Amino acid sequence: MSNHLKQRYGAKVHRLIIDAGFTCPNREKSSPCIFCDPTGSGFNAFHSLSIREQVEKQRQWAISKYKAEKFIVYFQAFTNTYAPVDVLKRKYEEAIIDKSIVQLAVSTRPDCVQEPVLEILESFKSRVDVSLELGLQTINPKTLRIIKRGHGLAEFIDAVLRVKKHNLEIVVHVIVDLPWDEIEDVIDTARTISCLGVDGVKLHSLYVVKGTELEKLLKTGQIQLLSFDQYKDRVIAFLENLSENIVIHRLASDPPKDMTIVGNWGMSKLEVVNKIEKELEIRNTCQGKNFKRWLHSQMYVTKI
Repeated sequence: MSNHLKQRYGAKVHRLIIDAGFTCPNREKSSPCIFCDPTGSGFNAFHSLSIREQVEKQRQWAISKYKAEKFIVYFQAFTNTYAPVDVLKRKYEEAIIDKSIVQLAVSTRPDCVQEPVLEILESFKSRVDVSLELGLQTINPKTLRIIKRGHGLAEFIDAVLRVKKHNLEIVVHVIVDLPWDEIEDVIDTARTISCLGVDGVKLHSLYVVKGTELEKLLKTGQIQLLSFDQYKDRVIAFLENLSENIVIHRLASDPPKDMTIVGNWGMSKLEVVNKIEKELEIRNTCQGKNFKRWLHSQMYVTKI
């Protein structure tokens, strides 16, 4: 992904994690997703600082450590379109502090992208690239209910179609090792988002954070997490059935060490990624290998 960004923007690019103080409709109306941590996945953000201060502090750190020159401001914690549009516009505006910011990335839910929100996001395109990251996780309706996502596949499809009308980049989040899914669900998820023409995908390995419902399920023996070999098989199946035109932003999660009970099978994210890439070479396979074949078969179905 870093090479893709460098080619795209002509310089070293670093993502700055922003906590804008949003919440989530799930937390307000019922209960959070069973895997959601108390920070809403914003554990790397400087929560006590203003948005501008977060950007400036992280930017200086990224320049010092990575020699980054350009930056993506990533609104990550909780649901970053879940607020009145005037509040959203003000908070997005605060993050774009100068021309070193080349992209506004906003993480949200498929059921929280109403038209006024999309119009606000589109209005920023004259200054920066804009991407919307949609948490899908799986297309399996039973699994979506179990993990308490609060939306179904229909909401996701509707969101993607409407986002595309506003010419915004779409990145989809998927957890391929949910214990309630089969590998067929992983393959169908890859094919579905490919047919919808999304721009990018982030694959997440399921990790268990302290204080979550997922932790309770694990400790009481109600679920059993998948092994790394199973995860590896699912990632490869997903990639093989994913359009080669979709950019892979990540292949595994990076769990917060001080909050995680179980994550990445005791390996670093880099180790997980390296093992997956090595296995792809061993199997002589690649992204899109089976998707092309499947898509071709759908175009020439024999009528009975």
